[in-house]
Amino acid sequence: MTSPIERIVYRSDAVALTDGPVDVSRIVSTSVRNNARRRLTGALALQGGVFVQVLEGDPDALTALMDTIETDERHRNVRVLARWPVQAQLFLGWAMAMVDTRALSPHHSKLLTQTGSGAQVTGVLIDLASARLGSVI
Repeated sequence: MTSPIERIVYRSDAVALTDGPVDVSRIVSTSVRNNARRRLTGALALQGGVFVQVLEGDPDALTALMDTIETDERHRNVRVLARWPVQAQLFLGWAMAMVDTRALSPHHSKLLTQTGSGAQVTGVLIDLASARLGSVI
């Protein structure tokens, strides 16, 4: 029997710890290391001062990571959009994919940062992550 897998999607307001912009690449490199150790996968976007992230993996590991995120001074107003059991990880192979949101339409930008459900946000991030992979190959 396989271990249960869950997916969690959240939004938070990004807080810059320095005078400059939020350093997403540094966050992603730390996340890749930590998530690989925990066997978590996912994607992170920063759009208009809002972090949007999908995380997948062991439910206990997800709970522990969300506890860390909620107390991280780089996040304010953490809002979990959805958490549900899944059969498989969509972001398999990505301990943490950093997605480029520069080409997003206004509609998709609003879905990510304001109105989208957990499933809608997951769909936008998997499309962006897949496009990024396609541009690398």
